[in-house]
Amino acid sequence: MSLNYAFTFSLFLIILVVLNLYFFYTLNGVNKKPTYFNLPKLRSHPLPDVFTEIFEYLNYLPSKYKSRNNKFNLIRSNLISSFNSSVSKNNVWDITDNWINEASLFPHKDGLPGQIIQALRQGEIALVDNAPKGTQLKLLLLLKDKRKIFFKPKRYNLDDIIHGTIYSGFDRHNSEVFAYYLAMALNFTWVAPAAIRRIHVERDVVPVATPGLKRTMLRNGSSLCIYGKCFYCKSNETVCPDKKGELEGAVILYLDKHFRQYKYPWKRSYNTKVQMEWERNNDFCKKVILTLSTRRLLNLIDVSIFDFLLQNGDRHDYEVYRDKVILLDNGKGLGNPTADELDILAPLYQCCMLSSSTWQYLELLAGGSLTDVIKIMAAFQGETLATEDHYRAVERRLLKVYATVQYCIGKHGSAKVIKLGF
Repeated sequence: MSLNYAFTFSLFLIILVVLNLYFFYTLNGVNKKPTYFNLPKLRSHPLPDVFTEIFEYLNYLPSKYKSRNNKFNLIRSNLISSFNSSVSKNNVWDITDNWINEASLFPHKDGLPGQIIQALRQGEIALVDNAPKGTQLKLLLLLKDKRKIFFKPKRYNLDDIIHGTIYSGFDRHNSEVFAYYLAMALNFTWVAPAAIRRIHVERDVVPVATPGLKRTMLRNGSSLCIYGKCFYCKSNETVCPDKKGELEGAVILYLDKHFRQYKYPWKRSYNTKVQMEWERNNDFCKKVILTLSTRRLLNLIDVSIFDFLLQNGDRHDYEVYRDKVILLDNGKGLGNPTADELDILAPLYQCCMLSSSTWQYLELLAGGSLTDVIKIMAAFQGETLATEDHYRAVERRLLKVYATVQYCIGKHGSAKVIKLGF
């Protein structure tokens, strides 16, 4: 009995050694490709073959996508100058009100963006009311000069990490402001100016609050808090002032323009058990391309790149003005710096097309130039918009954008992917 046991155990050890040797030489063969990036966790199984191929291109990106491009230096200087409010002393609101330009929604050069930001931060408040449209708490501020601006209050600290789905949590006020600077750095100039502002509840809000707003204000000890009026607003989810009696938030220029609203083709179901068609069908773009012009589709692909860098997975509708998609409602970004939800780029990797102007500009932003210029532009206001982890995440995601474009070029050829004349 003991001899049989010893023989069986010895045989088991021999088999185990042989298997170890086999797997060692198999997995560490001479021709094995190195892996520098781990594959993402595919929460809803969205086309893993596509993701795998994109990550293969990511591992072998040309070095130019990891180094700074000197051709960006002049653009960088112009961007920085634009946010230096001392460059221009014009009446910025007169210029803004009469602005008609195919290149941008608002003035975007010659120090005017910096002046707009200053005016948003410092304009005297004449009236404060609830802004009832939408799902998140925000206030409508009317300045003394009749200028309307939205105020999205701070809900999280900069280093808070939002777990869960890509659309979980409250809007992040800093995401709205970061989005403005990101868009300007990307040359996506159809975006509403936004800035950080602090308002004193007792001095700035209460004296000019509407009766409707006052009905949504509650005392919490010595603090006067606000829960507002919106789809998800609740009296037990208030925002309260800090020890100085101030509310910090994002002020966003109100767009008093006539927009047309459309459903975003790659919208989510907002149900983790339900997948949309684009999540199941990698040929989904063949349907979309039948309903949209090439220019509109390229515009939406630009939006997907913007959203991916920001990690805003909450794009359900989009607004159009003068046939350009406006980058509105960007508060769901900057939730988790460790997450890169690649399916936000579905318009890019499913349609595999990109305007030549966007691609040429993206190539200039390599090697840290993108986040570097955002930091400098934001520094004029003395505000920190995100943690270093978030800035590093934006650069990491930019590499994945490059890899996705290379995946498309490898699959279809540059001539079919990069659309000239757009």
